[in-house]
Amino acid sequence: MEKIGNTLRLQAEGFLNSYAQIFFSDNRWFAGLLLIVSFIDVYAGAAGAVSVFTANAAASSMGFSSWHTRKGYYGYNRLLVGLGFGLTFQPGLAFYLLLVVAALLTFLFTIALQGVLYKYALPYLSIPFLLGIWLVMMASGEFAGLGLSVRGVYVHNELFAIGGKWLIDRVEWFNQLISSQLIRTYLFSLGAIFFQYNLLAGVLIALGILVYSRIAFFLSVYGFFMAWLFYRVTGADISILGYTYIGFNYILTSIAVGGFFLIPSRWSYLWLIWLLPMVILVTLSLQKIFAFLQLGLYALPFN
Repeated sequence: MEKIGNTLRLQAEGFLNSYAQIFFSDNRWFAGLLLIVSFIDVYAGAAGAVSVFTANAAASSMGFSSWHTRKGYYGYNRLLVGLGFGLTFQPGLAFYLLLVVAALLTFLFTIALQGVLYKYALPYLSIPFLLGIWLVMMASGEFAGLGLSVRGVYVHNELFAIGGKWLIDRVEWFNQLISSQLIRTYLFSLGAIFFQYNLLAGVLIALGILVYSRIAFFLSVYGFFMAWLFYRVTGADISILGYTYIGFNYILTSIAVGGFFLIPSRWSYLWLIWLLPMVILVTLSLQKIFAFLQLGLYALPFN
């Protein structure tokens, strides 16, 4: 019984930490909030949870590091694949079968990259997620049983089906509370990290970051503002930030470099002033290539 209890605790801790690790955290309160945020789109949240559970169960059954499982290192890339998968496709038998396969494939990418990059003291970040989601997207057209999701296309119809006109009015009221395009794009970009393209997700994530780490919150705002300013000054098409919400690349880069991999200081903040324009240049360049390939850029510039 004790062994079963330890296994269950390991799986529960690894499951929750997989959510917080996306922001380089292992705070359980923050992880619980992110879990709730992921279920704003119920199907995406469920797909993410199934994906994490599958990967962690596979890690334990194959005898991989229990410490890495508990910290969520094996789970967060699978979570992202699951969220992206759940948002893009309609649930069904083929959906869940392919979801499990994609989760296991991404897990193997994680193990392989860990073995290579750890030799050079480098993190694999979300590269396994990118490899997993790109392979799924490229192969998806071959599966007749896998249908594209139309959720988010007819938002008002979906809201009306859930809560009638009352819910539509409440959502519209909430959306009008924030008029600044800068703040709205920042919040949408935060939500996009969890494949939730709405203001509520962004607000909840921002509040969660603020409570768990004021430094991380400052860096998220600082990095996004610096990127926004660079777009303005150079005359680049800033509408891209509002259309694809890839601004989360600048948020994650700022948190990672400004206060996680480097000790927070004025030098790490100054380093970002030089680094972020390079990330923007990489983003704008790669968008051309990936548009041709019909693939999402996702978090590639951050990596």
